[in-house]
Amino acid sequence: MNHHSSSHLLLLISVVFGAVWVAHAQVPFPGKCPDVKLLDTFDAEAYMGVWYEYAAYPFAFEIGKKCIYANYSLIDNSTVSVVNAAINRFTGQPSNVTGQAKVLGPGQLAVAFYPTQPLTKANYLVLGTDYESYAVVYSCTSVTPLANFKIVWILTRQREPSAEVVDAARKILEDNDVSQAFLIDTVQKNCPRLDGNGTGLAGEDGLDVDDFVSTTVPNAIEKA
Repeated sequence: MNHHSSSHLLLLISVVFGAVWVAHAQVPFPGKCPDVKLLDTFDAEAYMGVWYEYAAYPFAFEIGKKCIYANYSLIDNSTVSVVNAAINRFTGQPSNVTGQAKVLGPGQLAVAFYPTQPLTKANYLVLGTDYESYAVVYSCTSVTPLANFKIVWILTRQREPSAEVVDAARKILEDNDVSQAFLIDTVQKNCPRLDGNGTGLAGEDGLDVDDFVSTTVPNAIEKA
């Protein structure tokens, strides 16, 4: 491959990654989505309830949010109601988004938040969970043979889990060779009790806008 061809290939990869980042604010990686270890069995009923976000890859809908949690409830044997809620760290206002999910296989769910989204392809993979304390969720989409983008969540039943719980979740990522460099811890301090509709008042977490912009964001960029 000559110099011009190499330059064109690198430019193409950069354009693809840039387009993905702008459109989704998710983490881009080279190549197709890698294989991960899927669960052999999955107890959907035991998985239902509230999960707090302990850490996650950067995600457009979560920028500037704290106290993030998800509430899952069964509609029928294969359909799940999804409510994601959070507090805006700049305005203190609660917000939520509702959707549905279809269980397509053990730990493999298709989640949609818009009526036109199909529920035919798994975009929410539970890589591991003990149902009582932690869950590790993974999503990967191949944009082209040259690029994919990923989202990873560590979810916990407690807002502030023990070190042992976090270590168990991180071990799942290690076993699947999933990078932890892009994980950003979610602020879960001084959070109000929110109901399933995302109502409630925000509390102060001691981190103002300047701290968020000057500390949290640069730290995330440095990890990348």
